[in-house]
Amino acid sequence: MKVYYNLFVLISAFLFFSCEEESNSLEDCNLESRICTEEFRSVELEIVDDNGEYVELDNFYTFFDSRKKFEFSRNTFQQENGLYPVITDAELKELNQEGSVLVFVGEIEGKNVIEHQMLIGHDCCHVELIQGETKLILKNL
Repeated sequence: MKVYYNLFVLISAFLFFSCEEESNSLEDCNLESRICTEEFRSVELEIVDDNGEYVELDNFYTFFDSRKKFEFSRNTFQQENGLYPVITDAELKELNQEGSVLVFVGEIEGKNVIEHQMLIGHDCCHVELIQGETKLILKNL
């Protein structure tokens, strides 16, 4: 019986000490030895109406954890192609590598017409979409 008890204690101790809290922060990325491209990436959302025409929002922003609000300006390419930035590489440190839930909010005439949830993470160099649609069709505008 004592052998079983000792074996149980030994296995329990091994399992306890082998468990490590998982961390997905940017600190785990070992940026000193990582080679990243110099490009600046963003996750974007294309917004069109029933006819496939680009929708012009009066205001847009992204919420993270219901506490942080990110606001972006659109570049010429984005404006010409109906694209809206959801998050960029500049906010990489804010995101969990395995994914953080972000909510894109779009307004027209002071009313929310879009509240779109996306799961976005990073590969230690650039932001990347994990889950969520990248094209939305707004009906009845």
